[in-house]
Amino acid sequence: MTVVNAMRQKWRRDEELPMGERLWKVKRYVVSTATAPLLLHSVQTRGAGVRCIGRPSITNLGEMQLGDRVVLRSSPVSVELATGSHGLLVIGALTSINTGASIHADCSVQIGERVRIAPYVHIMDTAFHDLSDHNKRPPARPVVIEDDVWIAVKATVMPGVRIGRGAVVAAHSVVTKDVPAGAIVAGAPARIVRESADVPNA
Repeated sequence: MTVVNAMRQKWRRDEELPMGERLWKVKRYVVSTATAPLLLHSVQTRGAGVRCIGRPSITNLGEMQLGDRVVLRSSPVSVELATGSHGLLVIGALTSINTGASIHADCSVQIGERVRIAPYVHIMDTAFHDLSDHNKRPPARPVVIEDDVWIAVKATVMPGVRIGRGAVVAAHSVVTKDVPAGAIVAGAPARIVRESADVPNA
């Protein structure tokens, strides 16, 4: 879908809103799309229609890839995306990352399509400091978040985790081990509270 077609779709979707609000949303869409190339100049791959609402914090020492129509909502608090010198961060098409979320890839963090990442979520592939020796950095372990996952507010995804397609991570959860496709997990550490929800179609 082109950017113009996306705008038309949003305009039709919001047809019951007051005209002033519809025009404000169109203006925000245009501005957030037009400013994205400048704000994301250090990102190697940017798909069509990528949007930045507010100014994200980008530290890219490795490689970043953003798919079509990814949205970074950095208002009122910046989204933080960071890679180490050997890190790879991949964010799939139609994924949205909300205010205050932080994602760090020291080796590899791969996020699928249509993923919803709520405010103040933390996703990391390294613990940064060894528990027994704070001067020692533990090895990074890849993180994979498959398509159509929803990660709720202030959840944390720890190194080495794979979250299966269509899974839901509840608010304030700490995910320390793999989550099956379609499951709902909650708690710290996160445990399965529902084995298999309906997995959305692509």
